[in-house]
Amino acid sequence: MIKDLRQNPIFGRKKEEKETAAGVPGFPSEMLSQYKELVDQTVAFRTRIMVFVGTIMHLAFHFLDRAVYPDQAGLFLKMRLTAGILSLVLCAPCFFKTTYKYSIWSIDLVAIIITTVISLMIYLTNGTASDYHGGISLTLVGMAVVNGFYFWHCLVVCLIVMVTYFIAALASTAAQDLVNFFSAFCFMISTTFFVVLLTRFYSIQHFKAFLHNEELKENERKLEVLYGIAQEKAKVDDLTKIYNRRYFFEILEEKIKTAKTAGTFFYLIIFDIDNFKPINDTHGHVFGDQVIAAVAKVLRNTMRSNSYIGRYGGDEFMLIIDKATKEEFFARVQIISRAIQNLEFYCNEKKVTLSASFGAARFDPDKGMDEKKLIELADNALLEVKRTKRGEIKLIN
Repeated sequence: MIKDLRQNPIFGRKKEEKETAAGVPGFPSEMLSQYKELVDQTVAFRTRIMVFVGTIMHLAFHFLDRAVYPDQAGLFLKMRLTAGILSLVLCAPCFFKTTYKYSIWSIDLVAIIITTVISLMIYLTNGTASDYHGGISLTLVGMAVVNGFYFWHCLVVCLIVMVTYFIAALASTAAQDLVNFFSAFCFMISTTFFVVLLTRFYSIQHFKAFLHNEELKENERKLEVLYGIAQEKAKVDDLTKIYNRRYFFEILEEKIKTAKTAGTFFYLIIFDIDNFKPINDTHGHVFGDQVIAAVAKVLRNTMRSNSYIGRYGGDEFMLIIDKATKEEFFARVQIISRAIQNLEFYCNEKKVTLSASFGAARFDPDKGMDEKKLIELADNALLEVKRTKRGEIKLIN
């Protein structure tokens, strides 16, 4: 993972490495784009705050100019105002969502402008204002607070600032005081290392935290999918791929509640395969399972979306048919019955055909039925069909 992190172009790898970073195994380019967008938003948000704070602090040092350099105070104020206005203008991209990605360049230019102005003050005072190197260091730290992500941006800006200060100091008498110049330069070098290393450390830790958070999100999504699959499997009978008895009864209970509330009705059907036991005993349980699975497939192919199918047990099935008149109900059951009769099986070159007997009851909310009573009525209807004439449909109103 650390190797992937270090190849992340956000941390400032070279151009040729940027082109290959998205192709690192286990490091999706979509995630990189998402992180880049997050970083740009963060930099823009920090810039909006820091540009005002930094500008006000930069202008506040005018009071120090007036106290220590009264002759230069007017000029310094103009320089500070110019730097402040330029900073506000350059930071315009951070106020618009479409230009967030340019905020990092705004920070770079603002830091260079402010430190250049301070270096110019040191030069104009012939080194007398060399103690203003503290302002340069403060500006670099402020830049690191805003840009804790782009390592190479931070390093290049710090080097430009150091060169600018070095030139200003050498061009004035500040460099002639070796002790003060050396101590100031060491202080700024230390600040530069601190800022660069802080950026490097923060960018890696921030990206690792981002990856960890994405991994947690991905694991949550996987768990949700697995939980959904587990829930679906808990509802479905393995052999027939239709609802199992437990879940079908939950549907039936809910349908009864809805029918009572809305004052509507529906039909409950219980049916089984005629003479299934002799088929099972003659041809074996494997063949019997194939027959049951084939009948279930017929049900899945013929039942409409407003109907429900469940396995009652063994070769018995349960159906709920909703939103149908009596005539429509019989027509739809006839379609199922004929489809089952059209099934053909061969076992040891012997043809096996099927038929099914249907018992049904209509749920009427006005009759005070409950789940147990409704199942009992449908079951009794099925028993009556099997006693009289198999393959028929019996409805109890």
